[in-house]
Amino acid sequence: MDVTSDETGLGALKTASGLSGENLTLERAAAYGRARLLARTGRWAEAREAYEQLIALDPNEPWIYWDLAEVYRALDDRHETGLALLTAADKHLSRGETDKVLRAYQQAAAVAPNDPQVQAKIGEPAAAEPPSSPEPPIVDGPAALSEPAPAAGPPAAAARAPRGRVVGKGNTLGQVLLDLGIINEAQLTEALEIQARTGERIGHVLLEMGTATEADLARGMAEQWGYPYMALADTKVDTEIAKLIPHALAVRHKCVPLEKRGGRLLLAIADPLNVIAVDDVRLITGLEVDLAVATEEDISSALARTYQFGDAIIERVMREAVPDFAVEIGEEDPSLEQLKALTEEAPVVKMVNLVIDEAVKQGASDIHIEPQRTGVWIRYRVDGVLRDVMNPPKHLKAALASRLKIMAEMDIAERRRPQDGRIHLIADGRSVDLRVSTLPTMFGEKVVMRVLDQSSTKIGLPRLGFQSNTLALWESAVGKPHGMVLVTGPTGSGKTTTLYATLGKLNTLDRNIVTIEDPVEYQLSRVNQVQVHAKAGLTFAGGLRSILRQDPDIVMVGEIRDRETAEIAVQAALTGHLVLSTLHTNDAAGAITRLVDMGIEPFLISSSVIAVLAQRLARTICPRCKVAYSPPAEALGRLGADARLDPGVVFYRGQGCDHCRGNGYRGRIGVYELLVISDTIRSMVVQRASSTEIKAQAIREGMRTLRDDGLEKVMAGISTIDEILRVVYVAD
Repeated sequence: MDVTSDETGLGALKTASGLSGENLTLERAAAYGRARLLARTGRWAEAREAYEQLIALDPNEPWIYWDLAEVYRALDDRHETGLALLTAADKHLSRGETDKVLRAYQQAAAVAPNDPQVQAKIGEPAAAEPPSSPEPPIVDGPAALSEPAPAAGPPAAAARAPRGRVVGKGNTLGQVLLDLGIINEAQLTEALEIQARTGERIGHVLLEMGTATEADLARGMAEQWGYPYMALADTKVDTEIAKLIPHALAVRHKCVPLEKRGGRLLLAIADPLNVIAVDDVRLITGLEVDLAVATEEDISSALARTYQFGDAIIERVMREAVPDFAVEIGEEDPSLEQLKALTEEAPVVKMVNLVIDEAVKQGASDIHIEPQRTGVWIRYRVDGVLRDVMNPPKHLKAALASRLKIMAEMDIAERRRPQDGRIHLIADGRSVDLRVSTLPTMFGEKVVMRVLDQSSTKIGLPRLGFQSNTLALWESAVGKPHGMVLVTGPTGSGKTTTLYATLGKLNTLDRNIVTIEDPVEYQLSRVNQVQVHAKAGLTFAGGLRSILRQDPDIVMVGEIRDRETAEIAVQAALTGHLVLSTLHTNDAAGAITRLVDMGIEPFLISSSVIAVLAQRLARTICPRCKVAYSPPAEALGRLGADARLDPGVVFYRGQGCDHCRGNGYRGRIGVYELLVISDTIRSMVVQRASSTEIKAQAIREGMRTLRDDGLEKVMAGISTIDEILRVVYVAD
């Protein structure tokens, strides 16, 4: 639509909308739409004129100048591109948006490094400008510093970039990754399409797609902004240099100091545009800051190695944590008054905080505090395996349990029956919930805490370990408007994570999603979550009945435990709802016979169930100490690998290093078996075929079993034969 030639139409629309003649909202919208259309179709000269008309209507909107800069870039006019970016910086500056000021200055410096007019404007001191339009001065160190503005003008900010150095290459992160060969054109196009729909950062989109790693993104950002990239796996950080900035600050800003030379400090940081971090470090240390880019994982590991509590500190805390009267108590149980006094002692508080912080740093899923006759053991479950961490004095058995019970709002006077509670806290810079359970034992109360990292709900389906064709089948199954989809596996196999990741994909504004769980582990935005409360009469079956009166589109049932819940879930699936739930069976086909055993009629199962996903979690090989080796023939035979191997296949395992704490594994990945209910299998279900017969038919139809999927991950160098044999039961 041409704004200048359609004034009559706009006037009529204004009248109909109740807008005054002086209101230019519609004119701006029409001009912006025309300018964007011209730019999208590559009519760059006309687009430039359209954006200039738009500036006349809305001169203070910074994003118009960003768009205009892209038009000038397409016209290969570096001079005008730089000036448009600097004008955008001025507009952001007047709004106090200092992070965007820095970004505009960096791109201008990169696009027109030799343009005297652009460089002169970048280098002008703020004092040389009128109070109403202060200019950011150039000083050493990439940061932005907010300062008081003159009385007559808006807040001023200084966008900082290293003197005498071109920052960045003027390209987007996606283009930089393409230039580095990390992604290809098709992957970039797909990522940009997803970004246009979701509004997420391109880096996050590429991570979710599985086409780029965190290290790839860090390398790309380093190249984009002209900083060095550093892999910190083998970098030893000097503890004296680390002490220059507080641990809490380093965790909050995801940075770690590496080297001090004269009056300058080399700082590894995950986000090189975090100007607040650079200013905080400069103010605390009194040093100018040079940046290097590293991954968040590398920085977290370096911080753990640098700031971690050593054995000497643990011993000192444990020594301090034994008050005089605790020794006097000896083997007897302390009184309630003594317990209250113990739990308020600073050493006990330090001990509990130490236990929780270390668990979060190590990525533990559970913390076990186990009283024994001779003392108390603390163990962490990391990557599915328990290991001892520390052995505090026996006098702390009651104090540790009572301190945690107070934090979880439990009754510390009640030590004869089990209790449950919840603790919310910030640990290692992350929002964490602890689900606390106590159990009376012969030697005191055993405490187990499930660590629920709220950030883990943001993991997308592509990052869980699905093979591409399995993921496509799974997304097709959960994309159906109605029916039942089941996830099976033992406790701790990642069923809940898979369902939450699936709900994250299905959670759109046009759907009403309701869950009933026992308990609700993670909070999902815009999802209505109900927690089972048996004492109040709220069971899975009763809650599910009520949910179906809430007009749901998608229902998630935490677990189908009994016939009543199964019957209601099946009826919900048959009456136009998509139902997601879990069962405890060894494989996918076993879920069908389990429902029959619960008393569900086979014809109802065949009509309602769409697909069943069986899964396990297998530890992945530590990338820092990964080495090739020759596995024993017996292990290959048990996994069924010897008959299908190519001669060139190389097997790997981890030797053990500081990064994986010596066990050769770091992280976990899903191993999957997806049974899609075909017409043939539906007929077999109605005829009450056994799970063995159903599984055999599914394999004939192309189903990849847990063993097959595990073997593929071994052959890809992701996991080991021993680990797959540990988590996947393989019959002789």
